[in-house]
Amino acid sequence: MKGIILCGGKGSRLRPHTFTRPKHLLPVMNKPVLYYGIESMIAAGIFEIAVVVPPVYRKAFDEALRGGAHWNIDITLLEQPEPRGLADAVRMAEEYVGDDDFILYLGDNVIDGSLAPLVERFRNERLEGLVSVSEVESPQQFGVVQLEGERLVKVVEKPKVPPSNLAINGVYLFRRSLFAAIAGLRPSARGEYEITDAIQRLIDDDLPLGVFRSPYWWKDTGQPKDLILCNRHYLQRLEGLRIQGKVDAESQVTSPVAIGKNAKIVNSVIRGPVVIGNDAVIKDSYIGPFTSIADGVRIAGCEIENSIVMEDAVLDGVSRRIDESLIGRDAKVVGRTQPPQSMNLWIGDHSKLFFPR
Repeated sequence: MKGIILCGGKGSRLRPHTFTRPKHLLPVMNKPVLYYGIESMIAAGIFEIAVVVPPVYRKAFDEALRGGAHWNIDITLLEQPEPRGLADAVRMAEEYVGDDDFILYLGDNVIDGSLAPLVERFRNERLEGLVSVSEVESPQQFGVVQLEGERLVKVVEKPKVPPSNLAINGVYLFRRSLFAAIAGLRPSARGEYEITDAIQRLIDDDLPLGVFRSPYWWKDTGQPKDLILCNRHYLQRLEGLRIQGKVDAESQVTSPVAIGKNAKIVNSVIRGPVVIGNDAVIKDSYIGPFTSIADGVRIAGCEIENSIVMEDAVLDGVSRRIDESLIGRDAKVVGRTQPPQSMNLWIGDHSKLFFPR
């Protein structure tokens, strides 16, 4: 079985962060979102993986994945020339898949659970397709399944009137028959080739399809609040103290905390769960629970918690505590002590700032 991970989309709800890198490479607990899907596949015994990407981001994915060398597996990049929907993205992998079965995974989703039970059921029941679903409160935002008992009878993409509260959570298993279904598709009202329409064609052809009711925690990381929630979820697993850098005698570190190589903690309070990357410097500051600080970050005279700070950002002398924030790579947030006490804002398109009154 091979793995296909789809990494298309503009990431418009995550701008301005996605102006410079794809949303799938934004960090959760200092690790790109995409890595979670890859590592889930590897844990399920899948070692040949293709990642379908837009041409504009190919270099970024090349650098992040390096052909799978990080995991000692084979990772192939495939390009989708234009964003024409999930089914079109899958079509880009037809030659790569060949006659193999494959697991399809949406690269901006994070699912905290094993893929092995899905693979086992798919094989044991000799299914043509298996769709993983989760119960959700707002199914109108997702592809939704309709069941008769446990038989899959219909799938609908973002329905105004959902037939159930079971949303497709971004994991599917298929045989080669899916490509024939995709070949017969026409664009939807959204102008896209929908994977739900391809699945419906398999249903209409009376092919054996199954539904896996997922018990796992799941999040689509399409918005800043979703990344912060994912970060919080995975930080809850952190245990103990792992200190590779230097912590001076004036600092207090309360586990669970992981501090990377060459990091320096000076006269600061670190209250876990917290992850601090390599070469970071924290001085005269408070780092509160559920915070991930990436490599090369500099923080001085600040308080921050429940946030994600990306590579080489600088926080210096901010007078109020920073909370529930997503601070981008190379960003600078600097307080001013000398008069005039005005604010200088160098803010790009789609930025958001929330000031206390």
